[in-house]
Amino acid sequence: MFERNIFTVKTLMLFSFIIFLVFASCNSDDNRNNLSADLTPSQKSVENLSNQGSSNISIERKVIKEGNIRFETDDVSKTQTEIKKIVSELGGHIGNENSFNYEGGIEYTITVRVPEDKFNLLVDKISSLAVKIDSKNINASDVTEEYIDVEARIKTKKEIEARYAELLKKASRVDEILNIERELGNLRAEIESLEGRMNYLKNRISLSTLNITFYEKVSAPFGFFSKVKQALHNGWQALLWFIIILISLWPFIILTLIILFAILKYKKKKKLAKNYS
Repeated sequence: MFERNIFTVKTLMLFSFIIFLVFASCNSDDNRNNLSADLTPSQKSVENLSNQGSSNISIERKVIKEGNIRFETDDVSKTQTEIKKIVSELGGHIGNENSFNYEGGIEYTITVRVPEDKFNLLVDKISSLAVKIDSKNINASDVTEEYIDVEARIKTKKEIEARYAELLKKASRVDEILNIERELGNLRAEIESLEGRMNYLKNRISLSTLNITFYEKVSAPFGFFSKVKQALHNGWQALLWFIIILISLWPFIILTLIILFAILKYKKKKKLAKNYS
C-alpha cells in the first residue's frame, strides 16, 4: 500500500512538471510576440536592415563613354542630314563640324554628344548609314573612384570653410583676422578648382561623345589640257633638278674632262710618232 502511494505521488509530480514546461514555453512565445509588437516602425526597419546585412549596399558606377567611327557613304550631304536628324531625336547636340575637299573625294568630321543611355543606340544608327566601315572604336572609362574622391574633398573643405567663417566672426585681433581671411581665400580657390573638376566629370558622364568621320569617293574627269599643263610643269621641274645635279657634280665632271683630254693628247702624240717612223 505504501509503495502504491509513492508511485502515485511520483506520477503527480511528473505530470505537474510537464504542465509547468508547457506553460513556460507559451509565456516565452507571448513575451517575444509582445516585444515585437512594441517595436516602433523605425526600430523594425533597423532590425530588418541588421538582418539583411551589408550585401545589398551598392555604389552607382560613374562611366565616361566616348568613341570614334570612320566610314564610307554614297552621299555625304544626305548622310550629314541623317546624322543631324538622329542626334536631334536622341536629345543630343553637335559640337564640332568640319569638311574637307581633296582630289578624289569629300570628307566630313562631326563631333556628337548624346545622353549616356542613348550612346549605344547612336552608334548603331550611325553604323547603319555606312556603305563600308573603316574603323570603329568605343571606350568606357570608369571614374567612380575619382568622382567619390572629389565629392568627399569638396564636402570636407566646405566644412572647414564654415569653421573658419565662424572663427572670423569671433576674431578680434587684426593678425587673426588677416590669417583667417588668407586661409579662407586658399580654401575658396581649392573648392572652386574641385567644383570645376566635378562639373567636368558630371558633364562627361551625363553626355557621351562620338567623333564621326565619313567620306564620299568622287571620280574626277580626265582633263586633257590640265594634264598637258601639269606635264609641262613637271618637265620644267625635272630640267631644273637635272641642272642642279650637274652643278653639284662639277668636280667629277672637270676630272673626267681632264682625263679625256689627256687620253686624246696621248693618242694624237702616239699617232704622230708612228707617222714619222
